[in-house]
Amino acid sequence: MNEIGQGLVLSGIGIVITFSALGILILIILLLKRMFPVRGAAEAPDYSDSTGEGKDQSDRERLKTVAAAAVAGAITLQKRKDPARGLGEVLESPPGNWWFKMLDRIHTKE
Repeated sequence: MNEIGQGLVLSGIGIVITFSALGILILIILLLKRMFPVRGAAEAPDYSDSTGEGKDQSDRERLKTVAAAAVAGAITLQKRKDPARGLGEVLESPPGNWWFKMLDRIHTKE
């Protein structure tokens, strides 16, 4: 058998072994899911109701409150910093000198 034929046979065997191992792994995962079902799956909230009543409404209100607090915090952070810099630059910059000291300690430059 020439080199090309040998390479193709070896590649085919490798692909068969890889996909067989993947199939066995998938079967093991499915078997474990069937043996150990998720706890509280019956207690999961039903979001199919479009009226927005009950627990869904309180979840929405909580999410709105968290989102409003995040926006307010970002605006406050931008106002505290240099107004010429954008909010993205402020959020990407390190919070202070302690950050650089910790980097020096990690890289043993201290």
